[in-house]
Amino acid sequence: MRNGWKGMRWATLAAFGAWVSLPTVAAQGAQSPEGAQQFLATMTKKVLTQVSFVDASGRTNYVTGKYTGQVKTIKGGIFGTKETVAPLPEQAVEKQVADVRASVLEAIDAYGRPTACATRITEVVAPTYDETRSDNDTDNHSFSFKFTYTDQQWKYEPLTKFMSPAQVIDWSNVKISRSPEGSISVTSKGQSFAWLHLKYVAGDPDLADRIEYAMKFLAMSCDASASTGF
Repeated sequence: MRNGWKGMRWATLAAFGAWVSLPTVAAQGAQSPEGAQQFLATMTKKVLTQVSFVDASGRTNYVTGKYTGQVKTIKGGIFGTKETVAPLPEQAVEKQVADVRASVLEAIDAYGRPTACATRITEVVAPTYDETRSDNDTDNHSFSFKFTYTDQQWKYEPLTKFMSPAQVIDWSNVKISRSPEGSISVTSKGQSFAWLHLKYVAGDPDLADRIEYAMKFLAMSCDASASTGF
């Protein structure tokens, strides 16, 4: 029964692979963990690939920073003008970056050694998440005027925070899921984060099938307990 279950797992995966494979794919050669790694890395250039770094407090893509600003006031009237500049109090600020995307994935471990059973998230990108704001106000009277200019800035840590130390998906211990909308995610424990989530938003159902199969192929190939027969 033990060997039968092991055989059934691989038979199920093989059947799924045959279902999602295209004739052109089959003609390219045998499937391998290395090929699955290359395919998933290539997909980061073709579909929306989001990554979430979740810390021990449950915060996703959490960064800290500093708020700064100044207020410039110009007053004028029949006796001339006067300009003053006053800094706003600095404050510590924080946020969770909403849209961090994986741009480079490599089949290497946390020490930079090539392996088909680990995927290092080498580079990530995101829309600008630093913020600036400028406001002005005018107050006019019969014989005087007042202009007020306020400049504010929120500046946060760079995205390199999420890659130092290196963050690696360990395919021997992952959870793979697919949403009703068709996105496919893999979840793994991180090196300095509680969890890493890598999500592909394929859009096309056939492409989603291929991404899901590549993930499951890696997980099955790298499963350290497979040799036990369970």
